[in-house]
Amino acid sequence: MTRAMTGLRVPRAPDQGFLVLTQSEVESIHSNALDLLFRTGVVVHSDPALALLGRAGALVSPEDQRVRIPVQMVQEALDLAPSTVTLYSRLGEPAMLLGAGGFHARTSSGATRVLDLQTRRLRTATSQDAADAARVADALPRVHGVSSMAVQPGDVPAELVDVYAVRTALAHTTKPLGYVCLNESLIESVITMAKAVAGGPEALRTRPILTALAESTSPLSLVSSQMAVLQAFALQGLPLTLHAHPIAGFSAPVTLAGTLVVMHAEILAMVTITQLIRPRTPVIYGMSSSVADMRGARNLSGAAEIGLLGSAVAHLARRCGLPALMSSGTDAHAPGAQSVMERLMTLLPPALAGIDLVNLTTLGTKMSFSLEQLVIDDVALCLVGRLLRGIQVDEERLAMDLIHQVGPAGSYIEAAHTRRYHREELLTPSLLVRDTVESWEASGAPTLGSRARREAERILAEHRPVPLTAEVEAQLDQVVQAAGREGRKRVGLR
Repeated sequence: MTRAMTGLRVPRAPDQGFLVLTQSEVESIHSNALDLLFRTGVVVHSDPALALLGRAGALVSPEDQRVRIPVQMVQEALDLAPSTVTLYSRLGEPAMLLGAGGFHARTSSGATRVLDLQTRRLRTATSQDAADAARVADALPRVHGVSSMAVQPGDVPAELVDVYAVRTALAHTTKPLGYVCLNESLIESVITMAKAVAGGPEALRTRPILTALAESTSPLSLVSSQMAVLQAFALQGLPLTLHAHPIAGFSAPVTLAGTLVVMHAEILAMVTITQLIRPRTPVIYGMSSSVADMRGARNLSGAAEIGLLGSAVAHLARRCGLPALMSSGTDAHAPGAQSVMERLMTLLPPALAGIDLVNLTTLGTKMSFSLEQLVIDDVALCLVGRLLRGIQVDEERLAMDLIHQVGPAGSYIEAAHTRRYHREELLTPSLLVRDTVESWEASGAPTLGSRARREAERILAEHRPVPLTAEVEAQLDQVVQAAGREGRKRVGLR
């Protein structure tokens, strides 16, 4: 099994490491979420889902689309959901095994602006930016997956952005894609493209290259467009990231414990519906929860509390036997000290707590994409990975024979043991300045940001992902063209 598949192994038992919740606190949140689902329930804006829940024994109120879900129904769904989810590259190779103790990262979605590498100014994102974002992510070794909407291009028709974005991502990375739906009418077109790349429906189901985001609308609502994504992917047995995004103080209680109860209840409701549609559908317990800046009523993605919430998600997902995902963010508007600090505060605690996958949301509270920041994030992932790898203690690494041999006042620099283990034991991250001040000044006193910009420019100049075949390219183009024709019909154009 390759490192690309397993991610970075966390050297601890599941009940050890960074614990923000005790086991009794996890049980308290879980039991209160179950009580919330049955006593108050959730609103489900989907007639097929309401009918399915009603037949299974939930209490359905058609007048207000409120569903009260019994505890036993939720538990049966959790028992059915797989404990691990494997995502594949478009070359058919396993790329991420989630739920087995590894740590992974991928780009996130939603940025409508780009921090231009040359001008250093924000501008509207284009299709070329979407291609560049996928290609740089494809080259970075510690970024295991790519969001199809890491950059939302503004130069394509808004009603067709889903197919254009997926088409671009498939051509510019071989890594697994995360799909975010903006147009409900295009879900099947996106699945059709994934089937063409994977080699057909069965190949896509057994070696999924795509996972879709299905998100609740806090508090306690499941809207029709997200239910359409959930139903389309579950019907075909394709993996889903079930995502909740309550905002502490806005759409959930301001207390983190109360936010977790709302979030957990929403995830459990979606797990239940998914397993009713198709038992054993792979699902990932996902969170993009955030907190509010009460001074300006702004939604934050880089607050320290998000690191705590993400750590709690790792515990709650483990309680349910599901892989866990959370979003790590920053509210900085440019790469720099704030973006690095907030990235580590929202990334490191969940990683230590055992999260399986982190979505790397980008600058400006998820709204601005920066290739420079993505390169810096890869360095941060390198440092976090070394911490997760820990200290290996065995006879060879204790090196007692060598210690006795060298004795007092000796040197280890020329020892074969040093040559054998120094690269494995001592991390040498790229981009960080570790030379002398004289050497640093002689090279122009580069900052972390300027080094990251140069690395991003190098990748764009040199890196070419494995191309799609001409046959698959043609099939994808046909899907995009057909979606365009259907879109014109919907708005009354020929």
